[in-house]
Amino acid sequence: MAAATDIRGAGGQDALVARVVAGGDLYAALGLYAGAGPGARAALEPVIFASPRQKLITAAAAFAPASLLDRLAADAGEALALRLAKNPATPTSALRRLLGRCGDARMARCLAAHDHADAAILDELASHPAVEVRRAVAGNPAAPAGVIGRLAADDDGLIRRAAAAAPEADAGTLARLWQTGDDGVRAEIAAHPNCPADLLAAALRSTDARLRRRLASNPSLGAAELEQLLADPDDGVRAAAVRNPTVSDAGIDTGREPSARIRRLIARRHQLGADVIARLAADPDPWVRRWIARHPDLPAGLLARLAQDDDPGIRRSVARNPASPPDLLVRLAQDTAPWVQAGVALREDAPPEAVGALLSSRDRDVLGALGRNPATPATTLKAIAASGDADVRRSIAFNRAAPQAAVLLLAADPYPLNRAMIVGHPLLDDGALADLLDDPDPQVRFAAARRLGRRAASFPPRNSDGKPGDDE
Repeated sequence: MAAATDIRGAGGQDALVARVVAGGDLYAALGLYAGAGPGARAALEPVIFASPRQKLITAAAAFAPASLLDRLAADAGEALALRLAKNPATPTSALRRLLGRCGDARMARCLAAHDHADAAILDELASHPAVEVRRAVAGNPAAPAGVIGRLAADDDGLIRRAAAAAPEADAGTLARLWQTGDDGVRAEIAAHPNCPADLLAAALRSTDARLRRRLASNPSLGAAELEQLLADPDDGVRAAAVRNPTVSDAGIDTGREPSARIRRLIARRHQLGADVIARLAADPDPWVRRWIARHPDLPAGLLARLAQDDDPGIRRSVARNPASPPDLLVRLAQDTAPWVQAGVALREDAPPEAVGALLSSRDRDVLGALGRNPATPATTLKAIAASGDADVRRSIAFNRAAPQAAVLLLAADPYPLNRAMIVGHPLLDDGALADLLDDPDPQVRFAAARRLGRRAASFPPRNSDGKPGDDE
């Protein structure tokens, strides 16, 4: 098939649609469909709906346009309907159509668990006789408060636990569940933002460490409660309190924290005082030092000290720290550990001396990092694009400064994922994209058609002489 390479000329989009229709490829047709106008969609639909098998493929495709999935739901048989119910891209309108023909519990469970199920769908399925369907409704984050309130009275323990964790569960429902539920239900209630104050106080006094752990994650806790939980004798409770997004860094005392696991969590926090940062930078646990070495507020002196740590993972963290000065990056580019060198190679702000020190490397991690870096010389990028390692070659797809010669090499890569990844590169021209419409891999054909379709739609219509049309 002759490649249609000029989508900018008169009728370029029409020629692209005609080529895909003539080829009869489902994946290329799906790629074009989302951005196509009514006429082009009408031409593509016979390709997409050509056979029962192609309808089944489309119904299960998470990348299929919502309008197509809605069309399929209109007269879907059992097998097609089940695939649509499982597809996360299926729109609410299609789910409503399927609900009216919901014949078995398996289908109903898929609808009840679907991210696009609305309140009306969930309200109807909350009364389904099959317990697995009601469980799915209770576990759906979109379930409204009224539905959760009804399900809270169910005898099934899993439904009660899901109801206790439901985002829309109100204080009244949680209070009733506390009285009738087991320890697992109460643990979910203790973590719920709508948990009544008296139940929060009861959980805080509990001798059950699991209950206090879940309580420590509750974002509605006050400073006094969090302070108590940060001093809890159970390290799991303290860890949950440290992870709580509302906890104040001022309330965290690293000097008295015996658990390395918790000190690691503290080292990952962004708002830390200078004294805490200094203490963590000298921590005996290497993973604590690894995390704090990435902290953007780390002063130059501590960065220099950690850059000499015996642990290469810590030196790598310094290389990735945005606060590391240029002279330190130059030194780390000559580190004995390739993993540290690769950390420098990923930095777009690495000084030329640092990048130059890495160009002779043969390590796959360093080469892959250089392949992503716009500061890497074009000759090196072309060599990386010709590497014998598929993962190293793929790095070129992420480099917007890669020369066209390197990009075109990756477009002809023997590894399908690399060809699919390069489709979005700005230097891949129309001719190379058109060639990929005949690629043996479906995901490549889909991606190439979608990109070509978007390009064609972005150009104003032109007359046959190449001049702008009247509406430009």
